[in-house]
Amino acid sequence: MRVTSYTIQEDLHLEEETATAAALHERLKDGRPRWVDIVSPDDDELRTIMKPLVHDDMIIEDFILKERNLPVAHSEKELYFEFPIIRDTVSFDHEYISFLCMPHLLVTIHDHEIESLNKLSQDLCKHLHLQRATIASLLFNLMAELVEKNYFLYRDQREKITKLSNKVIKGQNSIDVKNILHLKKNIGRINIMIEDQLYCINTIQIYEGVAFDIGKQRRNFNNLEDEIRNGFRFLGRYETRLEDIHKHYELLLQEKTNNRLKVLTIVAAIFLPLNLIAGIYGMNFEYIPTLKWDFGYHAALAVMVLVAVGMVYYFYRNGWFK
Repeated sequence: MRVTSYTIQEDLHLEEETATAAALHERLKDGRPRWVDIVSPDDDELRTIMKPLVHDDMIIEDFILKERNLPVAHSEKELYFEFPIIRDTVSFDHEYISFLCMPHLLVTIHDHEIESLNKLSQDLCKHLHLQRATIASLLFNLMAELVEKNYFLYRDQREKITKLSNKVIKGQNSIDVKNILHLKKNIGRINIMIEDQLYCINTIQIYEGVAFDIGKQRRNFNNLEDEIRNGFRFLGRYETRLEDIHKHYELLLQEKTNNRLKVLTIVAAIFLPLNLIAGIYGMNFEYIPTLKWDFGYHAALAVMVLVAVGMVYYFYRNGWFK
């Protein structure tokens, strides 16, 4: 487990503190606004840290320590919610960051290191600053950083769809329909993620209690909500493009199948009369035409060749070879 504590300074920067559980509980008595980031805790460690902080034990036992699947809970002095992200762009599994808001404390809990949060914390300690020395301002900065990463997911999917589209337009045979289905699945998972993110933003905006005062950050959270809603429009267009690519790809496959059937039809149509001629001369009738004619065999072959050439010419004139 890693526990990192930050205080909001008067100059609106963050300052990192030594964050043992005992020292943390002692420092919280000064009433200064803080952010505590907890990574990879087990249940006992988390219970030890959170027990003195949270007034409602139900939030600890029924929400924080349970499997994370976007619950929201609040009491008179606490607001708890879980914010989803996609950390691994290979498996596209969702990971939830737990946020616990109290009047002078923000706690984040997650199972793995999140690079964007680590970078933001260092930036806020050095050259970035908050708009206000409040938990609401800090929370907005954290959530805005996470929402901004959505655009990398959108761009990655857009580039993959564009490559697929170019391959289909060029008629390349290297396209695997599994790639199309895989992209559809990934876009579906991103859609689920931003739906849950929007739910969290709405929870913050409608919350009424002493645990969290949105104050003058309401406009910022409204803008954040608009960013998330833009994601639905992006993904909607991507899904439409994928459907078009899928349909176009199926048309290409159908055209290739038709071309193969066309070749088989031509071959069958040419050889049917030849087989008929060969069959007639293979029945060994006593009075078969030209039975004792010296050039009968050659004449039969010539007729077959003429029939074959005539049928090929007929199919060519009618566009069967195009």
